[in-house]
Amino acid sequence: MTPRILFLDDNVRDIGGHYLELASLLADGARQLGYQPRLVTHASLPQRNPQLVGDSRLEHLEIEPRFEVRRMENWSLGVDGPSMVQRDSRGIPIGGSLFRRIRQSVDDLLCRPSRRPRAMLEAWSSVFIDSIRRFGPLPHDRIVINTGGDFQILALAHAIQTLEREGKLAPMTIHVLFHFAVFESTVTERAIAFGRQVNAAVEAIKGHRIHLHATTESLCQQLATVGVNATAIPYPTRNEHLASTSSSSTAGTKILLAGMPRAEKGRDLIRDLLESIETPYLRAGRFTWSMQLPEKRWQRMIPPSLQPACISLASGQADPDTSAGMEILRGNLTSEAYHGWLDTAGIGLFLYDADRYVARCSGVLLEMMIRGVPVMVPDGCWLADQVRAAEPTGAIGWIYQSVDQIPQLLSTVDETLAEVTANCRQHAKHIAAYHSGENTLLKMGIVDHASSSVRLAG
Repeated sequence: MTPRILFLDDNVRDIGGHYLELASLLADGARQLGYQPRLVTHASLPQRNPQLVGDSRLEHLEIEPRFEVRRMENWSLGVDGPSMVQRDSRGIPIGGSLFRRIRQSVDDLLCRPSRRPRAMLEAWSSVFIDSIRRFGPLPHDRIVINTGGDFQILALAHAIQTLEREGKLAPMTIHVLFHFAVFESTVTERAIAFGRQVNAAVEAIKGHRIHLHATTESLCQQLATVGVNATAIPYPTRNEHLASTSSSSTAGTKILLAGMPRAEKGRDLIRDLLESIETPYLRAGRFTWSMQLPEKRWQRMIPPSLQPACISLASGQADPDTSAGMEILRGNLTSEAYHGWLDTAGIGLFLYDADRYVARCSGVLLEMMIRGVPVMVPDGCWLADQVRAAEPTGAIGWIYQSVDQIPQLLSTVDETLAEVTANCRQHAKHIAAYHSGENTLLKMGIVDHASSSVRLAG
């Protein structure tokens, strides 16, 4: 019987973004290793995305839209959550002082009922329980929680304890992928509570094999600092793209900011940077600025002088305004449109918050690197670590200390762009091999059943 892998991610509700991309890449890797993949997503995925049926990434992937709750990291003790104290597997505050526990309980109650920690924990657990019942895991099957964290681990412990109370549960092998930083520059009291919360939940899941993984080496080190044992694994990226169609001779080298702007991705820095480079670089024809914009409330990101170049367009349509040096795509993009757009990049620019990405992987950076596109990244974070790691074989980009340095860096780009691009294309071969879905699963310890089947048949 063909072994199976059940992937679960409550965050998968749109075709855009990296949650579904990650799931599809892991599923591709699972098939290459001889497994039959299945994915449990948020319940709203089909309704929100009528074009889902035509998405080539999901052609051989069975989708089960079930989760009614998402963004479990909103109750994390890490940098992406507001929790102050450790909780038990029911979501009840148990750590810290009596005052902190009372304060946390009050904060919990001030949330709308469906977003309270205990409600979210129960909702996630109930879907996991139902999914396991339907899946009926056998000894060679595996379960993977694509986007895990300290709060998901509580929900997992709660679910398994419930299943155990209902009757005998066969031992399961479960893998949980951590993505988000535990702390920024220094270890905090909350970070220490994060470690205790994770370890207590894992300890409560007796009789099953629980494997924790971190998608960067630095995050793995952070977890170790707070007492959590995890293995570092590569974050997968897609190796299907066209040759770059960016043309520096006609419209200037394309500076591409991939993904919808968010606070941690420099949304509030875009306007000032555009003002500083508009006249000497964009309108002078040296560079073209290319980015996605939301359908509404985008004006705060764009200087008034450039707003006429950002007129409303159909979703995914690019409109290069050569006089302004701007190319704008509006709304969410299909996978094909998104990857086709990345194929046109001349330089990938990242305005990311270094504190938020100190130990956090950027899928967009890997998507640029696998294409052989030079990148410009902030110092003091995982993105800069990747650029520096490649330097022994040749520079693949530029690292800035502050956004104010970017105009000066752009003034010298022409001198080295051809050499840097050549280095990037060479480095892309390493990215393609190491950051594949298949290799990610192998690094997690998933057995290669495809190779073993071939050996048995021979």
